[in-house]
Amino acid sequence: MTPADWQLQNIWLGMGITLAVFAMYYAVALINNKKTENATDLYLAGRSVGPVVNSLAASSTWMSVATFLGVVALIQQLHLPFVYMWIQLILSVPLLVMLYGASLYRMEVFTSVHFVQLRYGRNTAFLAAGWMLLIMLMYMIGQFIGIAKVFEVLLGLPYTPSLILSALVITGYITIGGMKGATYNDAIQMVIMMVALLVPLAAILKAMGISGYWFPPLGYGDMTDVLLDRIPTFFDLKYEPRFYLSLFVALTIGTLGLPQLAQRVLTSESIKSARIVVPWFCLWVGLMFLGTYAMGFAGVFHFASIGQELTPEAADKTTLLLNLAYNPDWVSAFVIAGVLAAGVSTIAGLMIGVATVVGHDIVGVLKPHLPEKKQLRYGYFALAGTGVVSLLVSLNPPVFLITSIFWAFGLCATAITPMVVLGVWSTRINVWGAFTGSLVSGVVYILLSPYVLPQMSVGAGLVAKLGFSTSLISVPTGFIVTILVSLAAETLNGDAANQERGRAQELVEKMHGWADVTRARYDGSQWLLVLAALWLPILLWGLAPW
Repeated sequence: MTPADWQLQNIWLGMGITLAVFAMYYAVALINNKKTENATDLYLAGRSVGPVVNSLAASSTWMSVATFLGVVALIQQLHLPFVYMWIQLILSVPLLVMLYGASLYRMEVFTSVHFVQLRYGRNTAFLAAGWMLLIMLMYMIGQFIGIAKVFEVLLGLPYTPSLILSALVITGYITIGGMKGATYNDAIQMVIMMVALLVPLAAILKAMGISGYWFPPLGYGDMTDVLLDRIPTFFDLKYEPRFYLSLFVALTIGTLGLPQLAQRVLTSESIKSARIVVPWFCLWVGLMFLGTYAMGFAGVFHFASIGQELTPEAADKTTLLLNLAYNPDWVSAFVIAGVLAAGVSTIAGLMIGVATVVGHDIVGVLKPHLPEKKQLRYGYFALAGTGVVSLLVSLNPPVFLITSIFWAFGLCATAITPMVVLGVWSTRINVWGAFTGSLVSGVVYILLSPYVLPQMSVGAGLVAKLGFSTSLISVPTGFIVTILVSLAAETLNGDAANQERGRAQELVEKMHGWADVTRARYDGSQWLLVLAALWLPILLWGLAPW
């Protein structure tokens, strides 16, 4: 199979649709640029976004190029039941809002790193900021690479010109619009994504003779019996249980710490509005994820029916190949616009996240009395600089970036989530435990990566290459070390630990909305020890040979 098989015959048609949607993104960005007057506007859209728009924006930020391309390709090549993975991911925003989103909203913080700075101090905040920048850079580069590949298909250009063009276009409109522009553009992009995935998929299923084509997420069921005749092992769980548990540990727990989702909660106009985001988010994301699985299933069915094996490169284009086979060119062009929307919306959230960490959480801490105009200037520089750095790394990406998104989730679950979630719910967690737990577990995660010390990596073959199986060791380590070191520090550091505990008491009570301070509410150690004990068997299971 050659590039001619997956490139649009009418390049100008694809160009026209793509230029139209990007012109719309720039128009929205320019309109909202005039409304950006301070740091809160730039980073949090003035905390003024309603629940429906915010749910669309959060869902859009959560989508990625992988939704249209990567996961469909994995279903095509590996025949894995990825619905399991998407069910876990849908839990992310509900858990985020319940576990700490509302609490951070009451504190009026800008990011989870900002919370770490208030809760644990500067040094721990700088450590968290370093992890966040690494996480977001890894996540973002994967998106830039994916979008560059889409431009290759769209324009027939080589990879490097496609990457430069896409990076400049995307960085420009995000820098102009700030969080307000990104929020409304993300909401628009989510609508484009849903239409671009589900409507053409319905047409594909109808052309295949599927009776339930009118509801694509479940309408592919007619294919099941025929497909199982050709591929009897399609629905089998092909890996040992730890593989699937590590998916939950890395993806669901990792998502809790992702800055672009936390910031979406913090842009809400009220805590009630943030909570209303949850059911809408689950609806939008559920439709997209189930539609993605249906597309992957349809691809496996189609190519099994014609007896054609796809190369890994061609498998990435399964969505486009199906549309070219069953739909007219203009539909395929619109699908490409949907793929671009998926990648652009994720990059927008990540770039805003990086800019906030750099401009607010690092520069703002080092120069706390900086005038707001200069803060804004640093924010815009950070936005533009993020795009340039991502472009430069993406020109010759290291091998591990093939699975960089999975890797980023696992690192976030390891180094960020324990200190944030435990810090919100317990006054016994202190700076010694948070810093040590984050540093030790993060280093363990990196060292056990298949691309750092491959002889020590967790699992074998594909399990090892995906990287996230390491989370069965590093995430339990993060929680256990954070808890035990915090409790030990109370004995070893005496007066200093008691002073911090008293300060944490007032902060934790305030973030949960209590008017009075009652020491017993969040001061118990028993549940922390029980939690550490529950993580211990998972740690031991992860350490056992795979």
